Amino acid sequence: MNSVSLIHIRYFALAGLICWQAAWSCCYGQVALKDQVERHVSPYLENEIVQGLAVGVLKQGQSHIWGFGNTSLHGTKTPGSDTVYEIGSISKVFTGILLADAVARAQAELTTRMVQWIPSDAPQPHESQAEISLLNLSTHTSGLPRLPTNMRSADPENPYADYSSDKLYEFLNKRRLRRQPGEKHEYSNLAVGLLGQLLADQSKTTYESLLRERLTEPLDMSETVLQLSPEQHARLAQPLNASGQPVKNWDFQALAGAGAIRSTTADMLKFAEANLRPPAGDVGRAIELAFQVHQPAIAESDLAMGLGWIIARDGHTRFHNGQTAGYHATLYVSRKLDLAVVALCNTATMELDRLAGDIFKVAAGAEISPRQFEQSVEVPLEVMQRYEGKYQMLPGQDFTVTVVDGKLMVGLTGQPTLRVYARSHTQWFYRDVQASITFKVDDSGRCDELELFQNGGRVAAKRLPESAGVD
Repeated sequence: MNSVSLIHIRYFALAGLICWQAAWSCCYGQVALKDQVERHVSPYLENEIVQGLAVGVLKQGQSHIWGFGNTSLHGTKTPGSDTVYEIGSISKVFTGILLADAVARAQAELTTRMVQWIPSDAPQPHESQAEISLLNLSTHTSGLPRLPTNMRSADPENPYADYSSDKLYEFLNKRRLRRQPGEKHEYSNLAVGLLGQLLADQSKTTYESLLRERLTEPLDMSETVLQLSPEQHARLAQPLNASGQPVKNWDFQALAGAGAIRSTTADMLKFAEANLRPPAGDVGRAIELAFQVHQPAIAESDLAMGLGWIIARDGHTRFHNGQTAGYHATLYVSRKLDLAVVALCNTATMELDRLAGDIFKVAAGAEISPRQFEQSVEVPLEVMQRYEGKYQMLPGQDFTVTVVDGKLMVGLTGQPTLRVYARSHTQWFYRDVQASITFKVDDSGRCDELELFQNGGRVAAKRLPESAGVD
């Protein structure tokens, strides 16, 4: 997985809300909710899983927001209700509601074919795409791939910034579908990004203007934007990757509907409230339509979907998460429980989903033990430096091992560089993925090979001769 694909869903982490409330013992109120949330957050801070985060809980009409950790790597400022974060793929829920708004206003139908909305002066989609509907785009059943293959960014650290509508329509013109629309669920940033572009084109405006006019202004969400004002930028949390290293913010053009939105915890609780109790008028009708089930699960491992919303197996909880290069966000909403939880974090780690899910259960009355992370051992700097270098797994696929600020970092060609943690001097594990690495060391302490263990398999990588580390 490369940096371009960091906006995505990990269903197995979020989908397990399956009628567990019947077995709960009611501890809600016995221990203050804030204390319970803090108990669950603390292991993530203590183990450096996250730098800082803001948590919002909306329970039976009462809202609570708490900040933990810091908004920057070396700062001391605690996140607040107005701290700004990128929310990544939660933007897809907003795009789904914009589609619902177009339907509610009789400007479209869910069955409207995508090709009908392609601008006449743009290259037209390949004939195999003729049956793709707007509903297919929103529910990841279009048959379009996760990302277009012509995304060759001038800045790989800001991969969506220069992907224009011209490039988008050029890709569609040449892309032959490998399967029929509706045949399979296949998560696609391209599809929802295209939907956002089409909605904007149809209204002769930009995605950002459409979002503001149809959704954020009616809901008084002035902090939910694509482009930040100087004052908002001053409140933007510093983006950090999963290993706690600073990275760039992401910008979008044609695929804005897939992940371009920035927001605050206070604004996201306003959004959650509107989804729990839709207001009167056009925006309420759109929210209600998007909240409904529009795509049943296709395969046994799939989940049903609304417009943008993913529906947990309990049948009543809607959720989505989002991740960019330096942020992660998670949102849960349940009308049955009259409960919503949002967690916004300036560390790009999927571990936030587990934390937000536990807070959601605790807020609903469950007794959930705080997370326990595997502890690492101390390894001298000179030992880590001996491992520095490149290790070839396959031609063109190299592991790069470096030491940054006393931390051992491992990257694989085309994938993010992540921190690994020591079980011993030679055995190391990831916290961001379920994998481990063993450095093969001879009697002199020199390492010429590493071994990756993941998903039950082992892969060896030989050290390249010209990449010897510090001995």
